[in-house]
Amino acid sequence: MKKIRTLSLALLMALAVSVFVGGQRAMAEEQPLVVGVRDDIVNFGFLNETTGKYYGLEIDLAKELADRLDRDGVEFVTVTPTTREDVLQSGQVDCLIACYSINEERQELFDFSAPYYDDDTVFMVQTSSCFDRWMDLGGMTVGVLAGSNTGELVTETMKKYSHKGVQLQEEDTYQDLSDALERGDVDAVCMDGCIAQAYMNDDRVYLPGSLATQYYGVATRKGSELSEQVAAAVDDMLADGTVRDYIDKWD
Repeated sequence: MKKIRTLSLALLMALAVSVFVGGQRAMAEEQPLVVGVRDDIVNFGFLNETTGKYYGLEIDLAKELADRLDRDGVEFVTVTPTTREDVLQSGQVDCLIACYSINEERQELFDFSAPYYDDDTVFMVQTSSCFDRWMDLGGMTVGVLAGSNTGELVTETMKKYSHKGVQLQEEDTYQDLSDALERGDVDAVCMDGCIAQAYMNDDRVYLPGSLATQYYGVATRKGSELSEQVAAAVDDMLADGTVRDYIDKWD
């Protein structure tokens, strides 16, 4: 009888846990998916201040993800490279879909889905400059976005090509970087190609070659239940062509 009572108690506890987890999941499904996105990257995450609506590849991905997770819609929160990690870590957003590239350091802090987009990090200069290759930028001033991993990439890579290294100038926005290049405050700017194209004009050119390849993934809090759900949903979107359709739409 004692064994029967013990077994019954165990079954009741298991049932209670199951009901609790199921209830938590049901509560989550009644809430919108809160996603940290960029508001300043054309074709990825861009906020039209007139309409108050976000547009772009990552916005479509966020909406699709919310739908596949059976969430009650999606809520967007604007993040920047300097704020996005704190916003996710503090729970202000459920995930980041914000041109956030996957690397070893970030994987120690967060979980990532499979990459949904890859892009080359490039150097852009004025056509009036005397630079033919980005390897020739030793001793020059390169503009990078504050809070991104680009500055570290530039510094470490240039050490291999020049004993002079480079001087970094950080700016808060991509528009600020573009303005700095226009004024001549920097000799070159370095950013991902998909972003740089929005600031390209007839007076500018890309230096040949790529500094690195960046792989964008959806980031979630480390070890969270949502991590597995997001990873599975993104895998499905990659497999069924949804991601490719969105890329083609905004390319």
